[in-house]
Amino acid sequence: MRVALFVTCLVDLMRPRIGFAALKLLEAAGCDVTVPRAQTCCGQPGYNAGDRAGALALARRVVDEFAPFDYVVAPSGSCAGTIRTPPPMPNRPASA
Repeated sequence: MRVALFVTCLVDLMRPRIGFAALKLLEAAGCDVTVPRAQTCCGQPGYNAGDRAGALALARRVVDEFAPFDYVVAPSGSCAGTIRTPPPMPNRPASA
């Protein structure tokens, strides 16, 4: 089972120990964990600030970066929610 850890910019900047704890927990559970170097923000801050196009570009980049993995773990509920059920953006219908 290939698991990717989506550290999120929130965890990286504000509470990095949460990211390290998540990594340790996943490895202790026997997961083959990768922390992709190219991961970036989910786009939520930009979306909330009104930058819909920038937010969409970031969200697409995150989805593409994590596509090869069986599972993605994110220690931030709001970031995971933005990727899993993104807000409606131009040129993309709202999630059902």
